[in-house]
Amino acid sequence: MFDNTQASGEGWVIAECPGSEDGHWQMQRLDGPFETDGDAWLHVVQQAEDGSDYHAEALAFLRRNNPREHAAIRRFVSGGRSPAISDGDSPSL
Repeated sequence: MFDNTQASGEGWVIAECPGSEDGHWQMQRLDGPFETDGDAWLHVVQQAEDGSDYHAEALAFLRRNNPREHAAIRRFVSGGRSPAISDGDSPSL
């Protein structure tokens, strides 16, 4: 399972949300540097694009465990930037 230690230090986590219609695992901001979940999503995607294996693994975890959340992040990020998250099985994004 993904380890939230570094993520929580950066102001975001992958939270377990049992029973949520948005899926069991969700990437969410914590109180701190991000004003919205979308800001946290952009941070994680940017770090992954810059070569961070940790952030790429966070996205891969969501792709495997909550494809709906992964797709929402992909749509959000591609709205203001080039698509950064692939639908393939690559270990990156």
